[in-house]
Amino acid sequence: MLKLAMPKHEDRTPTIREVANLARVGLMTVSRVINNHPSVRPSTRKKVLAAIAQLGYRQNEAARLLKGQRATMIGLIVPDLSDAFFASCAHTVQHIARAHGYMTLVVASERDADLEVQQAELMANRKVSGLLVVTSTAQGDDRLRKLQETGLSIVAFDRPLTGIGTDCVLIENRAGAETAVQHLIDHRYRRIACLGYDEDVYTIQERTQGYSNRMLAAGLSPEIVPGLLTLEDVRAWIKKSLKAEKQPTAIFSLNHRTSTFLLQALKETGIKIPEQVALAGFDDFELAPLISPPFTAVAQSPVELATRSMALLLERIRGLRDGKTFTPAKILLPVELRIRASCGAHPKLNPRTPSPTRRH
Repeated sequence: MLKLAMPKHEDRTPTIREVANLARVGLMTVSRVINNHPSVRPSTRKKVLAAIAQLGYRQNEAARLLKGQRATMIGLIVPDLSDAFFASCAHTVQHIARAHGYMTLVVASERDADLEVQQAELMANRKVSGLLVVTSTAQGDDRLRKLQETGLSIVAFDRPLTGIGTDCVLIENRAGAETAVQHLIDHRYRRIACLGYDEDVYTIQERTQGYSNRMLAAGLSPEIVPGLLTLEDVRAWIKKSLKAEKQPTAIFSLNHRTSTFLLQALKETGIKIPEQVALAGFDDFELAPLISPPFTAVAQSPVELATRSMALLLERIRGLRDGKTFTPAKILLPVELRIRASCGAHPKLNPRTPSPTRRH
């Protein structure tokens, strides 16, 4: 009698036990490799990953969630994805997350504090393993603290979550502003205006404080102009201020967007840089060395900021999985003043060489 061969189910999903058998390790070892546990020896990890690749094993995320485990996903909330700085941060986070077996869920809060918390709660409901936040809140929301108490790892970066015991990775905003403004003062500028917006945001507050510190220490009067949200706002300020009897001889801008508006508005009005007004700002950008004149700026690295933040978040995720407790960390990253022609740097004046800020 002819026996019919049973059809093979080529689409059958391999099991974790088959991975363990092929790699000749225990089930627990395979689980630790999948979850990036640091205790696995490199040689063993290599064997398990080879077995996973050979069998085409894929972890069942739905099963993980039904068991109450967290998803292999990192949540990222930034104020604005159209901002080149935050876009670069997001790209770096995704790259590192993928290298560690995590997917990334990226959203923009549109600088809305309440929307930011809603997004965090939705991510927590999806059982993300950890959350990175560039907050838009002036004061940390208690709802975020409650999410953290459920076992969700949260790391704030660029801005701290004030009042909530989270880790944070920050830039030396105040020291960077002090260095830039001191450079202008060292070149004999005395009427130095400070322009920007988002005055309620931590980074802008710190930079404004750095500006004020240097001006007051030199016996000069600070002139802070907040709330310049658009190109039209900057145009109106230039029309009014640079035609006044005691017009500013130098301007310090608080962020990249303000610097861009400023450069455009000054060009439109025919005011020469640095002959009529010198410029320096916070946030270097790609075209800063190429425009005419090249723009003097305080440089910070979004790549380093995001890299350090991800490293800290992954460390916290592993620590919570192992039942460890920790004290919230605060990491400060240094900045660099890149001196170019827009500040009117005159070698004959023999200014003090600005020293780079130091890592705390």
